[in-house]
Amino acid sequence: MSDERIQALLARGAVLRVEPDREAARRELATAKQHLESAERISEDDQTGALAMAYEAARKAIGSHMRANGLRVAGNEGAHARTGEYGLAAFDDPGLAEHFRAFDRIRRLRNRTQYDALLVEEGDVAFALQHARAIVEAAGSDLA
Repeated sequence: MSDERIQALLARGAVLRVEPDREAARRELATAKQHLESAERISEDDQTGALAMAYEAARKAIGSHMRANGLRVAGNEGAHARTGEYGLAAFDDPGLAEHFRAFDRIRRLRNRTQYDALLVEEGDVAFALQHARAIVEAAGSDLA
């Protein structure tokens, strides 16, 4: 974890300090894993739903890491984007960076399905699943 980058997020008010709660973090991670499994199951029949579930899996996995470390995203506009920023800062590993950068692309795709009626393509779902899986695994490894 890059303390310097986390401190910068705190200084900006992007994340806030809270009481660490590893038990709640484990429950949130379990939900993230369920979302990922659901996304994989429906990926051929409901691509928009699968993309949304993969996104939620990744978001909740990052959130579980925050919760375990006594942090949360400030709850105003842009909170989900700041979740991705936290992921990049917290998982300061070059091997994981592409997955956390992809989180923002998945977030934007999901937003376009919600607000612009974007039709999701098979490649979008595969992209989302690949990166969400890596994010969930990284958060799980860190919480173990």
